[in-house]
Amino acid sequence: MKPGIYTTEFWISLIGNVLAFAVALGVVSSSDKATLEGALTTIVTASIALIGAATVIVTYVRGRIAVKTQGGDVQMLALAVPDQARTEAKAVGMPLLTLILLAIQYRGELAKLLEAIRNWRK
Repeated sequence: MKPGIYTTEFWISLIGNVLAFAVALGVVSSSDKATLEGALTTIVTASIALIGAATVIVTYVRGRIAVKTQGGDVQMLALAVPDQARTEAKAVGMPLLTLILLAIQYRGELAKLLEAIRNWRK
């Protein structure tokens, strides 16, 4: 659950209370209160939506940069290979890309994949 300060409801309630206080002090007329409240509520809602969208975009771009700069494409594919096959491939010195290609060829057939790894150098 998000802390209250990070919710739209918090900011809209705050605007309403600040405007009510301004009307009570005579700084804002009561006829202007509804107009100001509507405009400020729209601004807050749009701002939070834009910040949320920007956060998603920045997170995605950072993730893609990390994947591209660290050879992550191959690493991500390797995650689909069973642990036992990765361990066996490492033991025989099989390159990761070769392992991935074998795993694709023998998908769902772990015994055949392990046999192919063991026979790789022979």
